[in-house]
Amino acid sequence: MQSTNFPAGTVLRIRCSTYWHYGIADGRGYVIHNSKKWRRVERESELEFSEGRRIEVSDIRGPYPRAAVRYAKSKLGRTYNLFSQNCEQFVREAHGLQIECTQFQRLVVAAAGGYMTLSAPSTVIKMAGVGLLLGAVLTSSEKQPYQNAVKGAKLAVGASLILPTLLRRLI
Repeated sequence: MQSTNFPAGTVLRIRCSTYWHYGIADGRGYVIHNSKKWRRVERESELEFSEGRRIEVSDIRGPYPRAAVRYAKSKLGRTYNLFSQNCEQFVREAHGLQIECTQFQRLVVAAAGGYMTLSAPSTVIKMAGVGLLLGAVLTSSEKQPYQNAVKGAKLAVGASLILPTLLRRLI
């Protein structure tokens, strides 16, 4: 894979099995990222960052990309923490955006929906779980899942209440 030299401040991502790994292009063929592998914020070539995977441009962006690069460089060596200082939180922080991990949010909402679906005593609650699960899974990995999950739960519950009545009338 050849170096692409993405513009400074561009948030890049690579697919790592079930999650995305994020970093910030420095405009010179390098990526600054909070690396789980190195357990700290690192600057690596695009090739090293990608580890042979396809690099994609993320939808995460702030208003001042060059300032994001300066900020990211100032954090080189800062330690990695999955829950409070992971790669997605790092790029959002550098861009002056709300510091959050939407991937983790999706996982929590999907797990809650799955649990409700499998263990709830009531069909209505099971359907709410199905809606939560689908809403979370169908939300972009870079967007908060809550609104879609709640919409999904409402739709699923509504359908579970209305469909039996409609089916009885048709039969």
